[in-house]
Amino acid sequence: MNEVYEFRRTTNRGVVWLSASAVVMLMLAVIVADADQLMWLVWAMGAVTLGWMFLPQPASGIRIDEEFLVLSAWRNPHRIPLREIAFLRATEASAETDIAIVYKDGSEIGTFTGDMPDIQTLIEVLALRGIAVRDVDLP
Repeated sequence: MNEVYEFRRTTNRGVVWLSASAVVMLMLAVIVADADQLMWLVWAMGAVTLGWMFLPQPASGIRIDEEFLVLSAWRNPHRIPLREIAFLRATEASAETDIAIVYKDGSEIGTFTGDMPDIQTLIEVLALRGIAVRDVDLP
């Protein structure tokens, strides 16, 4: 099997849209209330919105090939050899982590929720590579 599985999640621009709508609402409030002294607030919020739009926001996700599981594949890649992984464990350790990678030596690391696909897809992809996902509550 020479297939490479990639899961990529693009960034959410909801914050930019929320900020842009806040700028419009502030501008309307300044115009309707004739509050010219608050125009600096409109300019400041507009500058923050533009700044947020131009910040680099790389995609998150994982990449799995025949030899490696790559966490944060498009931001700060962390390559984990598949031969060193005993299994993956579904966990609720924190709001940012829902899957832990357990190594054959017993140590484990958490993964970011944004990097992982849905649990059913993860189970199927790793099963093809001989790695189990444990402690999963499927409906």
